[in-house]
Amino acid sequence: MTGLMWVAVVCVLAPLPFLVWFGLYPLWLRRHLKRVGVSVTGNCRTISTSEGRYSTSFEFVPPSGRRVIYVSPLSGRSWGEPGKEAVLVYDPRHPHRFVRSRRELDARSEAWFSLWVLAAAELTMVLGLVLVLLHENGVIH
Repeated sequence: MTGLMWVAVVCVLAPLPFLVWFGLYPLWLRRHLKRVGVSVTGNCRTISTSEGRYSTSFEFVPPSGRRVIYVSPLSGRSWGEPGKEAVLVYDPRHPHRFVRSRRELDARSEAWFSLWVLAAAELTMVLGLVLVLLHENGVIH
């Protein structure tokens, strides 16, 4: 395999983890919580900002009695107001891992934008790989 082929293969594989983490996983989690999630009232603790994006921290206690603190992923808006109650949805089997606020679940997911941008990048890389393969086999000069 030539150097150009290695570059093409790496370019095809590089966007895949980002496609999964920022596109597919948030959409899967959203669907999962809408299907099996349990609603609970929690408290909004804080809202932090980073580069114009917001992250909202919530606290709730599921029936197990163990306090859960959930910090939302960075988003274009905040999902609560500090000191106020908020409705949270969690997976009863994994309350510490799978949580979102009801407002997050009801809003259009920002993951759709990430999914389409990363899918377009992946398609571009695959087309580049096809061109490299055609060049390597002498079809294109």
